[in-house]
Amino acid sequence: MSIANKTISNKMRLQGSLSKNGTGRVEVFFNGQWGTICDDGWDFKDARVVCRQLGYQDAVRALQGGQVPDGSGRIWLDEVGCKGIEQNLISCSNRGWGKHDCRHSEDAGVECSSTGKAYKTLRLQGSLSKNGIGRVEVFFNGEWGTICNDGLYFKVATVVCRQLGYQNAVRALQGGQVPPGSGRIWLAEVGCTGMEQNLTSCSYRRWGENDCSHYEDAGVECVSTADITLRLQGSLSKNGTGRVEVFFNGQWGTISDYGWDFKDARVVCRQLGYQDAVRALRGGQVPHGSGRIWLCGVGCKGMEQNFISCSHSGWGVNYFSHYEDAGIECVSKDTNK
Repeated sequence: MSIANKTISNKMRLQGSLSKNGTGRVEVFFNGQWGTICDDGWDFKDARVVCRQLGYQDAVRALQGGQVPDGSGRIWLDEVGCKGIEQNLISCSNRGWGKHDCRHSEDAGVECSSTGKAYKTLRLQGSLSKNGIGRVEVFFNGEWGTICNDGLYFKVATVVCRQLGYQNAVRALQGGQVPPGSGRIWLAEVGCTGMEQNLTSCSYRRWGENDCSHYEDAGVECVSTADITLRLQGSLSKNGTGRVEVFFNGQWGTISDYGWDFKDARVVCRQLGYQDAVRALRGGQVPHGSGRIWLCGVGCKGMEQNFISCSHSGWGVNYFSHYEDAGIECVSKDTNK
């Protein structure tokens, strides 16, 4: 159940000798009394919510019983389950106020970023880093460290490139595609939607928690331009039917029909100046292209104003042939005449 009661106070505090530095036992104020939280199910996602609510930008780690001084009095919450994106602990699930099977030796705590900023800096390393290609490194708690490539997909690369000041991402680079780093491996299992403005808003395991080696260091390839041009090719292209091609990085290329559907076709048709799409065409329904196959796994919601806003697997990342080139049939431009 979620915390829902008119008597709830949003008050929260840290207790312990290091509480002024953002580390300590978490206590919440409810029905006129301060009380602790049991560490059953307590994890980094819960700590992130608490730290942000206390005014810190992010958490360093979740602390279990024994890592913080024991409290006394009420144990208010148990089995707290946050997703990590909540703005307030009252939005997280729990057993209910005062319902627990715990002792104060199991009181939960947090360590929050003492600087107020978890990410000070993000950088690329490697011989091509000045060209927007390289190993991704983050600066945390006074040290540069790398990111493990498990879970590093194009959506994560999009966020990284944007934060670095580039307009777009070309692809996410896996271990072996960038030179291995050294020292700390700060992040693993990073998961972004692609819409975040900062990597701190994405999900990940606790800082420094990983089972990776530097041979798995992640990287990105970024570009400074976001200009994407679309065209139709084929004998019926002047009538709004044909193979879809995109112009990227100085080259025209096709789109694989893997995941290609009507919502994708609607976005392309509108961007080409048509009112709407009639249908999405798959390989064999349009003439085969040649050269680059730029995209696969395109996922539009159908409401985007520009094709660049749709998700995909990364530029040039595909395992398909031109027999699977995607196309569209658009509503004639003469519809409203």
